[in-house]
Amino acid sequence: VAIHEAMEQQTISIAKAGITTMLKSRTSVLAAANPPSGRYDDLKSAQDNIDLQSTILSRFDLIFIVKDPASEARDAAIARKVLENHRTAGAMLRNQGAAGGATEGDGSAAEVDFLKRYIHYARSQCF
Repeated sequence: VAIHEAMEQQTISIAKAGITTMLKSRTSVLAAANPPSGRYDDLKSAQDNIDLQSTILSRFDLIFIVKDPASEARDAAIARKVLENHRTAGAMLRNQGAAGGATEGDGSAAEVDFLKRYIHYARSQCF
């Protein structure tokens, strides 16, 4: 596989139309991966949680594990902050609309009702 050679030997071999050559490849690779189960399992090794071939994984110089521990309070605080940012942005858009700019949605009762039904559906079907 070409990425193996590029990461390990810093070269790429090319064989096209009877011409074979080796080119230097000075490259950096930054990758991100999610665990196959959706959550990091502390009882498994990093390799099992990342689920990449060991031949590719061994070529990375550094591997950082970034975990998001389950915390209902923290998740709720983040959600409140995101919603507040959207409310503030919505108010700014409405103010621009009053000043002659375009708006996205007017916050009508139908939109609020749809959003409530969507959240209810997502909670009941996705978790």
